Amino acid sequence: MTEQAIYMDPALARGTTLSLGRQLVANGCVTESQLDRALRKQNNDHPAAGNNEHLVGRTLVDLGYISQSALLDCLFSQFSREREAYRADAGETPIIRLEQVVKILDGRRVLDAIDIAIPAKRVTAIIGMSGGGKSVILKHMVGLMRPTEGEVRVGEHLLGALSPRQLAKVRGRFSFLFQGGALFDSLNVYDNVAFPLREKTDWSESVIHDRVMRCLEEVNLFGMERKFPDELSGGMMKRAALARALVTDPEILLLDEPTAGLDPIIENAIHYLICDTYMRTRYTMVVISHAVPEIFRWCHHVIALHKGKVLFSGPSTEIGQSRNPVIRQFISGDIDGPIQVI
Repeated sequence: MTEQAIYMDPALARGTTLSLGRQLVANGCVTESQLDRALRKQNNDHPAAGNNEHLVGRTLVDLGYISQSALLDCLFSQFSREREAYRADAGETPIIRLEQVVKILDGRRVLDAIDIAIPAKRVTAIIGMSGGGKSVILKHMVGLMRPTEGEVRVGEHLLGALSPRQLAKVRGRFSFLFQGGALFDSLNVYDNVAFPLREKTDWSESVIHDRVMRCLEEVNLFGMERKFPDELSGGMMKRAALARALVTDPEILLLDEPTAGLDPIIENAIHYLICDTYMRTRYTMVVISHAVPEIFRWCHHVIALHKGKVLFSGPSTEIGQSRNPVIRQFISGDIDGPIQVI
């Protein structure tokens, strides 16, 4: 998709608290009157949402004010400008920190005294060779693993010092999209997405129904709620898993290889879906990915790991200029270099 020329003021480029609809107006993608009409229709269709502009992009498409392709172009154009602006704001206060973390598993030093800072309300990609400790890092972030040495902080909380109840409360800030989707084969799409709400809340079924159907609409699976996982394509399974991750309205979303095993077209569609989700919600996102160098277009911050060490941590717009031979080989995919695979 092509990037259109749009107006951009500095505040918008930094990714402010402007709602999605206001961003679309500010970028010249739709008019103020079109947005107002879309909001009125959305309020009629989703009265519980009030003035929340969560689904306004879909409503604008339904009304014919913008095509789905043009909507994604607008969102990606905005996201690209925010990526460029992030270069100057990369010193923001992090929401997650790993400080001198060492993890030894089966006698192997999987993480070797690493320091990692995850910026709040940004998309961070963690890249590196298979077996390099990327998934282990995610498990440390939510307290599923504890470091052999070092500390993990989420906000003001030191995870190693928390009681089980306190740790459970911090984990409630997270949601996880597993590499294979991890859908329950015996449950249909609706019940898979509803599962965390039934487990963690005392909400009525009518409230759960409204939330589930909204999330399915957000990931373009509306009408597929009665299908079972074995009836879904790989891309649809990823979207169903994403809907389940979004249904709890998390503050932090962890995505472990969201495009693994997908063909290039579906991979691109999932990247656009992640971008769309971020632009609507402004969640903090941490994405493990092997889709290099494509993933650099879809994140603000990149962390590159190799043999348990951090080789690069900084804006995605800068990693391409790295002179580290390991990073350059990983980006290029060349078989010749310091990484020996054959």
